[in-house]
Amino acid sequence: MQHETSPRDGTRDRARDTKSEIHQAALELFSSRGYEKTSLREIAEQVGITKASLYYHYSSKQDLLKAIIGTFLDDILQVLTLVDQVEWSPESERELLGAYLDVVIKHRATGPTVLRDVAAVLAAFGEDLETLIDRSRNFQLWLAGPNPTAKDRVLAAASVEVIGAALAAGTDQTELSDADLRTVLLDAATAVLARRSTPTESKL
Repeated sequence: MQHETSPRDGTRDRARDTKSEIHQAALELFSSRGYEKTSLREIAEQVGITKASLYYHYSSKQDLLKAIIGTFLDDILQVLTLVDQVEWSPESERELLGAYLDVVIKHRATGPTVLRDVAAVLAAFGEDLETLIDRSRNFQLWLAGPNPTAKDRVLAAASVEVIGAALAAGTDQTELSDADLRTVLLDAATAVLARRSTPTESKL
């Protein structure tokens, strides 16, 4: 899944800087005003470039949204597919939860946009989101452990939702550093999973 395009001239470093500034401005405006009410002209003005310069990087507002959210989807899918290669154990469970959390924290600035403009995200990604949903279900089933009960599956889903709190909070609503936030949420997610059925209970 590839959503970014490369600059066609020799100013690669500057182009990457400009894209980063465009992404930041778009996220701020999408989060505060909403995707539909934000224009490319307003984004360009906030970055300090012309609308024509913005069009050099992105041909439409939907392409810009894909570039911003698409990087998150690519990164999270890489983690979700690991369950096909890693056998469940308490150690691997915490390791994969940590990897999932690392991606969420890295991209938590996109959270308000995803939550506020779900319809726009759905329209932009379609089948990609279907893939994400399917992989997320597999991930939760893996987290539920061997021979999971219905209770175990619910707790596995709840542990992922605990981690999702980082994405929902965004970057401006927490005083915790990324490292502290990782520790807090990873401990919270594993604490939820610790309430799963014991092997004896699973046989009942």
